[in-house]
Amino acid sequence: MSESTKNYDRGSKFMLYRGIPSLKEYILIDSTGTVLIEKFSLNHEDQWVLQEYKGLHEDLFLKSIGTTISLSEIYKGVIDK
Repeated sequence: MSESTKNYDRGSKFMLYRGIPSLKEYILIDSTGTVLIEKFSLNHEDQWVLQEYKGLHEDLFLKSIGTTISLSEIYKGVIDK
């Protein structure tokens, strides 16, 4: 997300994406110099649940594709440790 698109990414864009029946996770990655990943996951009650990741020591698990990636890897070359 950039400063100029973050409101759209969280609002109208996400609303449109929720209309995709196969969408199970929606990931937003802050690119403005702050470590912040927002993961929206569709739960068993068809509700979107937000989980935030804010530390380079954390791992992001993507259930929909069975993959885990560290935030330090995502932000490599973007955020100085």
